[in-house]
Amino acid sequence: MQVLDLGSGAGDVAMLAAEYVGVNGNVLGIDLSEQAVELARYRVLEAGLQQVRFEVCDIKDFSSPCLFDCVIGRYVMVHQSDPVAFLRKAASLVKPGGVLALHEILLVDPLIESHPAIAMWSRAGDWIVAAIRARASHHDIAANMVESFFEAGLPYPELSCERPIGGGKDSLMYRWASEGVKAVYPHLIRMGLATPETEDLDTFESRLRSQALDTHAQLLGPTQITAWVRMENHKVDPTENR
Repeated sequence: MQVLDLGSGAGDVAMLAAEYVGVNGNVLGIDLSEQAVELARYRVLEAGLQQVRFEVCDIKDFSSPCLFDCVIGRYVMVHQSDPVAFLRKAASLVKPGGVLALHEILLVDPLIESHPAIAMWSRAGDWIVAAIRARASHHDIAANMVESFFEAGLPYPELSCERPIGGGKDSLMYRWASEGVKAVYPHLIRMGLATPETEDLDTFESRLRSQALDTHAQLLGPTQITAWVRMENHKVDPTENR
């Protein structure tokens, strides 16, 4: 099986795909960021995943001598100036009978919730949403996947929705919020929403866990939406204007 991961970033999705295709398959990840590609290459080298490779490339400029069994992307449509053109190009890279699958986060207010409310949890959600919206071209794309697929000339997609939930001392939600805040913090500083002294990032996770345990809180993460189609002899012209 041949898999193409669009906007592969640090390689998380590509590495998951590698587990699925096994040693006899291949996964190619492409991303605009040289830094992200370097990190992804290091990670797969450390993991011994010889079936995974990465290239620095914009999807608009990407070409391949062969089509792929599966083209995937996570949190990539939100950054596209033209999501419909992006979908057409992505679909044109899928072989007949193959699958195109895109996964996006639903950027709503509030992004995340806690019951009872925890100030640190709410703040993490507000910061993550603010940073993504400031950089996203289409922050509402997760709510408009059906329309986007239709406008791209694709079949109506199958849709699924999930939302992580957690609580207690061993929940992974604390790590998720901490890593999310760390990732967007440089952008928050540039946006004037925080200073280097506003938050102690090194202790964020432990302090958040303590607050949640003190209040016996239940934590709700962001809503995630996946849209996918099987390209059954469905040809798409990436240059077509519908």
